[in-house]
Amino acid sequence: LTRIIDGDEEKVIKSDFIPLRSARVHSKEVLTIFQDVSEVVFERERRETVLRNLVTTLVGFVDRRDPFSADQSRRVTNVAVAVAKELNYSDDIIRTVDIAGNLMNIGKVLVPPELLTKTKNLSAKEMDIIRNSLFASADLLEEVDFDLPVAATLRQLQENWDGSGQPQGLKGIEIGEAARVIAVANAFVGMVSPRAYRSALGFSAAVKHLLDDADRRFDRKTVSALINFLENRGGRENWQHFANPPEDETDGPSK
Repeated sequence: LTRIIDGDEEKVIKSDFIPLRSARVHSKEVLTIFQDVSEVVFERERRETVLRNLVTTLVGFVDRRDPFSADQSRRVTNVAVAVAKELNYSDDIIRTVDIAGNLMNIGKVLVPPELLTKTKNLSAKEMDIIRNSLFASADLLEEVDFDLPVAATLRQLQENWDGSGQPQGLKGIEIGEAARVIAVANAFVGMVSPRAYRSALGFSAAVKHLLDDADRRFDRKTVSALINFLENRGGRENWQHFANPPEDETDGPSK
């Protein structure tokens, strides 16, 4: 696609090049077809801007309810997008990771605030309530038209690589790439960030837990990509502030 200025108007032109070949004559001629796709492209960009603003608003609302999880979704998205790029995933998968990662905690609006800020260890029942908020996120976003499998991705975040997860018991590559990446990123961020009921784990301890769960909860290839980014592409420096308590936070928005 090429953007051009026609007078005072910006246009987007799509170019297709079709080689002209004949069974009897060797030809190097090419048929070039130009198509004005401005309306389609600008409408898509407008919708993406609206969705991005919606995402930002919803994320901010959830973050205000739980100071210890504030910025968690943006952190998860930051890590998940880095991992998805490390794996050379397509633009659509990366966009799905970006949107789903940012919105994964929207279901926490249905969780009692006192549970989100509880300073003692959570009971098994309370942990289930927190985990089930991921399904609530998928339910709340089911009817939103993202043109991407955002709700489906959120619904798969508790599936396990070995098939022991929920809700469908998906196994291995039955789990979408975006869900695999976000699941690993979410576990990592959760471990290296402080919570109301515990302090943050160090990177090395978090990596050990991820490796222990590789091939059981997580896709080993995805875990390896996260570790490679952490150790070789500046992850430690970029993510070291995750361990800061809420009052010391200096997080900026994810990129």
